[in-house]
Amino acid sequence: MEIELKFLISPTDINKVQHAIVDSPYQVEHKPTLTLANAYYDTPENALRHWDFGLRTRTTSTDDGNVAAEQTVKLSGQDVAGLQQRPEFTVAVPLNDNEAAFANLSLFDTGIWPEDFPAQQINQDLNKVFETTFERKVWNLHLTNGALVECVLDQGQIEAEFEGEMQSEPLCELELELIEGKVNDLFEIAYYFTHKVPAKLGLLSKAARGYHLAQGKQLTIKNLETIEYKGKSSLEPAFVNILNYAVEFIQHNEIVFAQDKRPKSFRRIMDGVSLVIQVLELFKPYLPETSCELYIEKFKQWRGQASWIEPFYQLEKMCGRKSPYRNDMESSESILHMLTERQTPNDRIEQAIKEFSSAEFNQMFLEFIQWLSNKSWRSEMPLENLNNLTAPIKPIAEQWLDEAWHELKDKIKQVDLNGDRTTIENAYWALAAGLLTGVAVSGFYAGEQRLIFRSHLLNILLGLEEAILLSKLRTILMEDNESDIDDEQNSLKWLNSKQTSLNMALTVSIDAMIKLKPYW
Repeated sequence: MEIELKFLISPTDINKVQHAIVDSPYQVEHKPTLTLANAYYDTPENALRHWDFGLRTRTTSTDDGNVAAEQTVKLSGQDVAGLQQRPEFTVAVPLNDNEAAFANLSLFDTGIWPEDFPAQQINQDLNKVFETTFERKVWNLHLTNGALVECVLDQGQIEAEFEGEMQSEPLCELELELIEGKVNDLFEIAYYFTHKVPAKLGLLSKAARGYHLAQGKQLTIKNLETIEYKGKSSLEPAFVNILNYAVEFIQHNEIVFAQDKRPKSFRRIMDGVSLVIQVLELFKPYLPETSCELYIEKFKQWRGQASWIEPFYQLEKMCGRKSPYRNDMESSESILHMLTERQTPNDRIEQAIKEFSSAEFNQMFLEFIQWLSNKSWRSEMPLENLNNLTAPIKPIAEQWLDEAWHELKDKIKQVDLNGDRTTIENAYWALAAGLLTGVAVSGFYAGEQRLIFRSHLLNILLGLEEAILLSKLRTILMEDNESDIDDEQNSLKWLNSKQTSLNMALTVSIDAMIKLKPYW
């Protein structure tokens, strides 16, 4: 079983990694530097990918001229928020002019495959999908308790052919693999390195990145989707499943944000943070309250520090190609001036990207992943309370959905669309919390009724967001002393018109929502 944590680092920080190893409090065993050439295989239909398997051949060369070859298959395993645990099997393969033979599944023991895995058919259809070539520096780190962690620094590139042209992207990773000891020993090493080197916890494996390259794909923004459940589920597995989804959602959109630098992708990261907070709030009565409160506070603090992005996200939406306001804004000099003055500051975007590699962020995120993967709450609970973790989740989910629905209806009835913005914001947050609860547990209820119900709520959420933004624009416009009086009056007239239309639509939608019949 391979158990590892993977970090992405900048090539400019490689020396920091090497210095951190030399200066570490661990006994360091420096291994020979290797040159690795790897080829990854699958069928034209990506059958192995669908099974969540990875198959590669590897040729390893050392500085003294020795060359060896092997093939490895990684089977489907468990990935808890970046801590990867997968069964791995390796066999030696013969060399032909210093090149490894084409992958051959029949070389593996037949007992490793799932019962219904069509190994023979897949073996006949294998193609080479992509290649990786990199230099690997290896150190064994011995902890005082006898644990052993292999530290690997890979630098090279991934190459794949797409539509007849070769594509490539750089590779620079730090991998920490547990050889002997406990998972906590692996986290100890991870804490040490992330305090010494700017690093990001890697969501995508080399294989996943290679598949994207071979298919000409780039990661795109993900939206929160309802988590589906198969069969019955109890409280603890549901808790782990939802939080694992939330953490992967955050990590995915963080990669996108680093690439596109848009407020929208940063906002999606915060959607994932809000889901973590909501799930911890929901499960808090069934788990040690102290731990839940600790992480609720940490994630709320993170969300609060990132709240500066919200107005820029809303302005980006308003100026977007699909915005119903775009044409009107382009014809208004005062509104265009106002929006131009409030473009997303590049320095804050760059700083936000850097923060995902900071020691502070890694400390918080790694602690949470360790807590989640170890199920550390068990050690904090009285023995008699552990049975509560096996309680069926569905009846509890119904209670949560009921409470969210009653809270939402109470807040939505208090909304004054023409008055105090506070009532709109209160309804907005109640609706957001209800939708997050739905993401977490509404997957127990299949069918069109759930989709229709959620669609109604999402439309109102967007409407409330729009109402809040128009209200803020009014405040900004009134405070803008540089605008021509006539332009300002025309802009206010335009705002009044848009608010009136929006209020009419929201009133109709809210009336319809209150009459909705809960799907649960």
